[in-house]
Amino acid sequence: MAVDPSSVSSLRERKKLRTRYAIIDTAVGLFLERGYDETTVAEIAEAAEVAPRTFFRYFATKDEVALDLVTEADEKALLALEARPAGEPPVTALRNATRTTVEQLRESNDGTDELWLRTQRLLEKSPPLLAAYLQRAKSIENRMARCLATREGVDPDTDMRPTLAVSVVGAALRAAERQWSTLPGATLDDLLHLRDLALDILQEPLDRHWT
Repeated sequence: MAVDPSSVSSLRERKKLRTRYAIIDTAVGLFLERGYDETTVAEIAEAAEVAPRTFFRYFATKDEVALDLVTEADEKALLALEARPAGEPPVTALRNATRTTVEQLRESNDGTDELWLRTQRLLEKSPPLLAAYLQRAKSIENRMARCLATREGVDPDTDMRPTLAVSVVGAALRAAERQWSTLPGATLDDLLHLRDLALDILQEPLDRHWT
């Protein structure tokens, strides 16, 4: 019987996705147990039961595997921001876009929510990794600021409001995530609640300056 090529491709992609998450899960577990600096790629590959060359097919460096989930979430938030309704106030659009990524994690029910929590805890334990994360966050925030500027029809090089809004919202979300990572038995509902608390303080005064 002939095999549908699309089903083969789908099976192949699912297998690649399982391998990718297995490597991430193993790496984060080892980083938390042994320390980020003390864990080698060879040890991650061995524990994940893959060859080192397989590791490097998915990830170029240790920080890339450790930050994969948060980087993916940031990219999804940018796409969600681009898709927000044109008439939505800027900070409201940022809030709704970043909330979408957490809600998608919550609805996936595949264990990535728990892995994301462990990643947040890892960031708090590893200053070098936190520095790498903040550098990546700066890059995505620059792209979000330009997206916000395009939505509002302003020049981000002469109008500081897009950069200010994205930077302040980003700092508030990171503060919420830090507190979330310390909670025993933390859930994504807890994270959404903490994010809402942080953004409730900021949203109205920030949005007011765009009217």
